[in-house]
Amino acid sequence: MIIEIVGKPRAGKTALNTLFMFRELMYQGRILQYRSAKITNEINATRKYKLSLPDRAPLYSNYEIHIPTGYKKVYEPYWINPYRLGIPTPQTSDKLQLVRPCSCLHITEARKYWDGRESSSMPDNVSRYFETHGHNHLSIIIDAQRGEALDLNIRANANRFIEVQGMINDEDAYGRVIRSTWYCREFYSLQDYEAYLANKTSNYRRTTYQYEGNIFRCFESRNCITDFVPADVVGAGYSDYEQLSREEAKTLIGKTADIYDTSRPDWYRVKKQSIVQEVKKRAA
Repeated sequence: MIIEIVGKPRAGKTALNTLFMFRELMYQGRILQYRSAKITNEINATRKYKLSLPDRAPLYSNYEIHIPTGYKKVYEPYWINPYRLGIPTPQTSDKLQLVRPCSCLHITEARKYWDGRESSSMPDNVSRYFETHGHNHLSIIIDAQRGEALDLNIRANANRFIEVQGMINDEDAYGRVIRSTWYCREFYSLQDYEAYLANKTSNYRRTTYQYEGNIFRCFESRNCITDFVPADVVGAGYSDYEQLSREEAKTLIGKTADIYDTSRPDWYRVKKQSIVQEVKKRAA
C-alpha cells in the first residue's frame, strides 16, 4: 500500500506520518516483526549465506524518530535514504538499500527525491519498485506539500491520498501539548484526487485522526531548519542588508550589487538538459 499525505506548510503532514508509524508500532509491531522473520527464514532455506532476522519492528524513516515505549525505553526505526530505493540492476545492485519483508517506510519531503516535473526521467528500476512493492509486503507512507508535485509514477500506484486541512493542538495550563487532532480529506483513487485538484466534482471522505499526548516528542518537527542556517565558515552569516533606493543600489559593486539586482539570475530556472543531450555532450 502507498499512502500520500499532502497539505500546506506546517499543516501537520509529517506529524500525521509519524502518528501512522506510532500506530504501526503499537498495534502491529510484533506481528510485522514475526511475519518479516518468517519470510526471511523461508528465503534462508535455499541460501548459502543466511540473512539476518529483524531485531525490532521493520519500520523505516528518512527523518529522526524516537517513540517512547516504556520507562526509559525508546523505539527508533531503521534509516532509509529514498535515493537508494529501487529494484537492483547490474549497475545499481551495490548502491541500493533492500528493506526487509513486511516493512513500513515513512518518507517526508518526498518531492526532493521524486519531483513530478522530472517524471519522464525516473529510472525504470525505481518506477518498478513502486509498482511491485506489494510483492515484498511493503507499506509506503509519503508526505509532500502538493500532491501534483510528486512523480506521477508514484501517484499512479498510490492507494490513498490524504490532504491535511489543519491540525489543532490542545495544551494544558503550562502550554504543553496534550492532544493533537488532524482534520483531513481522503481520496481513494488518483482520478478522484486529480478531479479535486482541478476543482471538479470529486468523491472524498472527511476524516479525523487524534493522538493523546505530545506527538512532537516523537520527532523533530523542524528537521529542515539546517537548510536555513549559514555555513559554519569564516564570513558566513544571516542576511542583514539595509533597504536602499534604486539610485543607491546602482552605486554598489561586487557581491553586494548582485544581492540588490532584482533581475533574474542566469542560474535561476535553468532548463535541464535531456538525457540524449547529456550523452552527446559526454561523447564529445
